[in-house]
Amino acid sequence: MNEAISFLKEWFIRFLQNRDLVRRNIVSIDSNEGPELKVNYRDKAVNFSIVPDLDGSIFEKACNKEDSGFVILNNDQNLKFVHINWKKLAENKSMVLYFINPFSNTDKAWILYPGVHDKICDKSSLETGLKAMAEMVEPINYEKVAERLTPRKQASAQQSR
Repeated sequence: MNEAISFLKEWFIRFLQNRDLVRRNIVSIDSNEGPELKVNYRDKAVNFSIVPDLDGSIFEKACNKEDSGFVILNNDQNLKFVHINWKKLAENKSMVLYFINPFSNTDKAWILYPGVHDKICDKSSLETGLKAMAEMVEPINYEKVAERLTPRKQASAQQSR
């Protein structure tokens, strides 16, 4: 697993743990070497995948799992994918999408449940609504994440000398 995916996964685990400090709903988090992790809540388990850039493969991953979640970078490309594929995403009633930017100076994440949001949103203003939610978190792409991690790697190498 590459450094950027590993960083995003570790960051997301800490994010979930911090969100759960009061409710204490997370029983355990099972994390393997790849970009997947399983969060065991008191009442369900959610299988998450770190997918910085959305593509059609999420439909395969989502259909194999009852409760599925995807950790996605907050950017225009991913918003366009969600807008274009809204109907198909909304069919999975238990899917959750976390749009993140660990380096954002504003909020770090926003959450979308397509199956739920489809029931309450006005379809004619879907694109506008998605953009409004995305504005809470600064946009970032995969290259920028990798770029932000490079100074850390260099600093670590210099300290070990």
